[in-house]
Amino acid sequence: MAVMQFPHMRGLDLSLLEPLYALLDERHVTRAAHRCDMSQSAMSRALERLRSALDDELLVRSGGVYERTPRGDQLLVDLQSLLPRLETTVRGNRFDPATSRDRFYIATTDYAGAILIPTVLESVAAVAPYVRIEVVPWNDGAFNDIEAGRMHLALIGVQPPEPLESEPLFSDEFVCVVAESHPLRAKRLTLKRYVEFEHAVVAIGRDGGQPWIERTLAANGLERRVGYRSPYQLSAMLAASRTTMICTTARLLAKQLAPVGNVRLIAAPRELPKIAYRMVWHRRLREDMAHSWLRDQLRKIAKDLFA
Repeated sequence: MAVMQFPHMRGLDLSLLEPLYALLDERHVTRAAHRCDMSQSAMSRALERLRSALDDELLVRSGGVYERTPRGDQLLVDLQSLLPRLETTVRGNRFDPATSRDRFYIATTDYAGAILIPTVLESVAAVAPYVRIEVVPWNDGAFNDIEAGRMHLALIGVQPPEPLESEPLFSDEFVCVVAESHPLRAKRLTLKRYVEFEHAVVAIGRDGGQPWIERTLAANGLERRVGYRSPYQLSAMLAASRTTMICTTARLLAKQLAPVGNVRLIAAPRELPKIAYRMVWHRRLREDMAHSWLRDQLRKIAKDLFA
């Protein structure tokens, strides 16, 4: 009976696969080292070992930055599908939170990062002391990162493309944050009154706005005058606290941050929709026990926070 043999694998230390993926993905030795919890010198040595074992430069200098060789490009594609399967194969159908040293990468906005993640960290630390959670800012490439295996989850208020899976996680409502001395004294704003003032806008979407709000205004033939634009909720709220600008943000976050500045909260126009956040992941992780455990933690925490 013929027996399968894998002669080319004998010359490669399989512990180098993770550094190889990080190097090819980041195209930067220092960033790859940080990602793998290695020193820069150790990652440089790993690169030299990989070049020797694979008989390819993998990364070459071009204009002061590294570019992947054609072999490096193909290896990156292969590793994106291989490494998650290999991890599952090695670990098997087992996951013990108390001893796990898994690291999870979550892409999300400033809002969800402030409202949800601190409670997630508190809950995880109590039952999984060695698990690490790293949050990266939401950006337009986050869904691609999930598909490529660079990111485990996204917490975001938009529908993801296929083949990503998602489920509703929580919802909140908009509220208008204004300075205590602001001339607005109504309990709730109309759309007409809403657009009479300049706005401190939290930049979330690709166009630097808040998609839920901009779409609603456009549907009503209206547009906000932007006096200040920032990717940070607190910065936008503090800008509003010292001017006559309006900052529109989620109620739960506004209530938490309001004590930092001298502000009042006014109900947003009724036409503005709810803020509906979803949890997004790749379908290859659907049955992964560690990933399933993380999703369960997020569900429980979101349910408690937004009950």
